[in-house]
Amino acid sequence: MKLSKIPIGIDSLDNILMGGLPSGSLVLLFGELGAGDFEFAITSCVRVLTDKKERSNAVSLPEKVIYISFTRSENDILTEIAFSFPGFHKLLTECIKEKKFVFKDFSESYFAGSFIPASWLSSSETIPSIESLKWNEEKRNLMDALIAYLDKNAQNGLIIIDSLTAMAQYCLERIDWSDLILFLRGLQRVSKKWDGLIYAIFNEGIFQNNEQEEIMECMDGVFVFDWEKLGPAQRNRIMYLKKFRGLLPGVEHENIVNFETQISPEKGFDVSNIKRVRGR
Repeated sequence: MKLSKIPIGIDSLDNILMGGLPSGSLVLLFGELGAGDFEFAITSCVRVLTDKKERSNAVSLPEKVIYISFTRSENDILTEIAFSFPGFHKLLTECIKEKKFVFKDFSESYFAGSFIPASWLSSSETIPSIESLKWNEEKRNLMDALIAYLDKNAQNGLIIIDSLTAMAQYCLERIDWSDLILFLRGLQRVSKKWDGLIYAIFNEGIFQNNEQEEIMECMDGVFVFDWEKLGPAQRNRIMYLKKFRGLLPGVEHENIVNFETQISPEKGFDVSNIKRVRGR
């Protein structure tokens, strides 16, 4: 049995997790708006892509990063990164040229059949032709297109799904909730075959608590990003592991309650303090 890990790229977390996350994991990044889930994903992929450290046989790096979006364009994502983390943007631009960072935009599939005009979705300045307005197979069925794309490209990769919230909302308009859960359980199973790492970003408060819990049950791990209120006008970002198969006992053994986090233009997402059980 092969037991290998993929580093997150944030040293304080990788040290606690003895090298990183188990390869083949499907990980939910679940959080309040602005609490750091997106920044965590971007920081992780940049650090992994630029990692030059020597690794043991038990720790491996993904061959590429694939960023999957359902509603936002590549230019939109990269512009946000450029404003937030200028250094990261420069590094990702180089990785795009080397095809180590790949952006897959499913927005045409996502909005197909809706009242949203094609001109809003196209990144091209040219007027769309009649032929381009026709539905191809990808536009007809987003879920089939997503499955086919992952089957072809996900092997040994770090996949960022932005966002599972948008995908779930799409599915609820077209398929039963049970089919969405079935898809996630299948994704969790096949991720072991791909031997990479999948981050799925999911916003808190959009779905009912029982639906959120059902989605979490399909995951290997759940990182929760939250705001800790310290007073009327002060709050801190925190992160904690709600679940992680095979890793949670080690975190609990270290008496860790949560991680205080911070986001800066230079470092991106980082852990500023590790809170442990008081008195230990």
